[in-house]
Formats: sequence, structure tokens, C-alpha cells
Amino acid sequence: MNNPSLSVVVLAWNQLELTRRCVDSIRAGTRADYELIIVDNGSTDGTAEFANEVADKAVINPENLGFAAGNNSGLAAATGTYVAFINNDTVLPAGWDVSLTGTLEAEETVGMVLPAVTAAGNPVTVRTEPGETVEILLPFGEFPSGVVVVVRRAQLEALGGWNEGFERASGEDLDLAFTFWAHGLDVAVDTRVLVEHVSQASMRQVPGLGALYRRNLEQFLDRWEAGPDGPSLETVEIEAYRRNLERAKTAVRWIRRTLTARDEAASLREESENPPRGKGWLRSRS
Repeated sequence: MNNPSLSVVVLAWNQLELTRRCVDSIRAGTRADYELIIVDNGSTDGTAEFANEVADKAVINPENLGFAAGNNSGLAAATGTYVAFINNDTVLPAGWDVSLTGTLEAEETVGMVLPAVTAAGNPVTVRTEPGETVEILLPFGEFPSGVVVVVRRAQLEALGGWNEGFERASGEDLDLAFTFWAHGLDVAVDTRVLVEHVSQASMRQVPGLGALYRRNLEQFLDRWEAGPDGPSLETVEIEAYRRNLERAKTAVRWIRRTLTARDEAASLREESENPPRGKGWLRSRS
């Protein structure tokens, strides 16, 4: 397709039947001129063959490059004015694209727009039924889950795409939100679009998931407490960017304090439930 207004990037790692269902909903419900780009991230269940068969463009990675690098390979193939990055464990409603890209078209200050979803790791975008509003999230305070993310292609390219510094997956969506906020752009949730989501369908394949999440979270906190270089957009004033970085640092310090308090509470609870044998013996004799 020549000059589509929208590039739809579906990143898949196995879960062929979920990918089929996602693609069917995209084909049935997308109203704009669009190109479907399926990125296969080293699947072993026939997903690569399916991508070659049904996608307008198929990107076949020989191994799992991770969430960010996989999405960036889809971004490199995209030609649309807007790009939608879609998890393969979703079902999209009819007209989803009109609402989400319409928000970007109407609001220059919005850099990233997400739909409401039925399930997600963070509850900010979770809904049980569609709403009627477009909500602007509190910068550095309300953290969305990037189940479906729609951006301007040129803007994301200027920002360097998805941050590939994280291990496998988790944290990239929040890092992208912080990047837009640091550049003075809003992150919006269009509650009028409700996407069905099977939460963590791909991530359940990853061993040691809890430890992976914690490592990536610590990396995220280190990155934003130090403050990345920038800005990457010429339209952003350096002083405004620096002020936003200070807001980001305040947010991650708050997250660190919360994590520390939670870890200390968990340690005390573990100690009380499973006291060392020696201490327990002493207490029993007192």
C-alpha cells in the first residue's frame, strides 16, 4: 500500500491462535488506510509462516529480540503517519483507529495515546466497559500499560524509538511515557475504545518472571534518577526539559521509597512467620 495513514505493528512471540484472533479483529475493525506489519520474534509455532501469509509486511526475527527491539524492527518497516503498536493477545473493536489517531490529530500536545483495556499490569487504563472521554494522565504520576500504543511515527523516530536497554520485556512502556513527559508531551487514554486483553499471555513463557520485572524496574529507576541526555525534539526548550527531568527524578525517588518500605515489610513478615530455629527455641523457654 502506498502512503498509508496508519502502520499497525503486531509483535508476536508464539501464541499463534491469539495472533490470528488479533489480526482478524484488525482486519475487520480498522477504518483508515493502513498497512499491517507483523513482527515475529523468533516463534516456533508457525507464527512466522502466518505472518508471511497474511501481513502486508512481515518482519521475521530469527530469535526473540525482546519487546523494544521487536517493536523497533516494526517501526523501521513502517511508512504511516501514525504507528500503532499492538500486543498480539488483544482483540480490537470496530473503529478503534479512528478514535486513537483522531486524538493525536486533534491534540498537538498529546504524544502518545492508549485505549482502555480489560486487563493490564497497571490499573490506570483498565475498564469494564467503554467510556466517553479522553483522559490526560498525570505526568510522572499515573503509569499506563502499553498494551496498545499509538504515536506519530516521525515523533517516535526523533525520540529514538523504544528503549532497547531493558532485558526481554517490562518497563519499556513506562519508559516511553516518561520520555514523552520529559519532552512536555501528554499521554492520553481514550476510554471510548475498549480493547480485550489476555494479560501476560506471552510473558508467561519467560522463566523467572518476577526477578526479571524487578531487574528492569531497577534499571528504569536508575535511568530516570540519573536523567537521560536530551532533549531529542527540536521544539522542546532545554530549560523546560530540565524541569521535567527533575519531576521525573522526584517520581522515581518516591517509587524507590515505596519499594524499600514494601521490601522491609515483607522481610519482617517473613521473619515473623518463619523465625530462625535458635530464636524460636529461646522464645519458647522465656
